[in-house]
Formats: sequence, structure tokens, C-alpha cells
Amino acid sequence: MIKLKCEKCGIDYEKPAIFKKWNDENPNVFFKWSLKFCDNCRRDIEKKALEKLPEVIKTLANES
Repeated sequence: MIKLKCEKCGIDYEKPAIFKKWNDENPNVFFKWSLKFCDNCRRDIEKKALEKLPEVIKTLANES
């Protein structure tokens, strides 16, 4: 287990060490967020990001 501190709320939390390995191998933002934020804050951030997805798709479609 690795000990982490949430960058948003400051709570201490732990994640399995495999998360660090996955993050190093995969530049996926969701892995990065799981190491930066506790589960509650991460879920809030992911929800906000996913809510923006239709806007992003529309913008990309109009630029093509």
C-alpha cells in the first residue's frame, strides 16, 4: 500500500502499490486522479469531466 494525501480535501488515504505502477505505464488521467485525490473527490472530478464530454465532442466535430 502507498500512503497518499488528497490534493483537494487534504485527507490521508491509501491505495494499492499497483496503482503507482499502472500510472507510470499508462498516462490515463483517471489513474493520475486516483493517486492525487481520495475516492470521494476523485468521483466528483470525474463526474464534472464526463459532464463536459458532449461539449468536447461537439467542438472536435466542428473542427474537422
